[in-house]
Amino acid sequence: MSAYREPGMARSIVIDVDSAVPLYRQIADGVRALIARGHLGDGDALPSVRKLGDMLGVNLNTVAKAYRLLADEEVVILKHGAPARVAPPPRGDGPVPIDDLSRRRLQDWVGRARLAGATERAVREVFEEAVRRFYGKDEGEGR
Repeated sequence: MSAYREPGMARSIVIDVDSAVPLYRQIADGVRALIARGHLGDGDALPSVRKLGDMLGVNLNTVAKAYRLLADEEVVILKHGAPARVAPPPRGDGPVPIDDLSRRRLQDWVGRARLAGATERAVREVFEEAVRRFYGKDEGEGR
C-alpha cells in the first residue's frame, strides 16, 4: 500500500497495488473522499501530477488519468500550466435528489456483497460507516 499524506493535516490518499480496482480509480476515489469530508474545498490546489505520483509511487500518467476522470465529473478544474483545483460545489436550492445511476450502483454493490456471502448486518455496518465518514457523527438528517 502507498499513501499520500500532507504533513500536519488529516488528508491522505491510500492506494492498494494488489486491489482489483485500477490505481487511477483509487486515486480519484481518494481525492473525492477528501473533498466530500471537507478536507479539500472550493479552489484548493491538488498536488501536481508528478508530486502525487512520486508520493504514491505510481506513474504520473496514472495520476493524470485520475485527474482527468475527476475533471470529467466536474469535481476538479484542469487548466494547462496551472495546478488542478477543486471545483466549486454545484449551485442549487436545497438538497439534491439521489439519481437513478447512484441508486443502481448502491443496489449493485449490495447484491455483490450478498452473493459473496456478506450478512445483512455486515452490509448495514459498512453502509452506516460510510455515511458517518462523509457526513460526520453530529450532522442531522437532511444535510
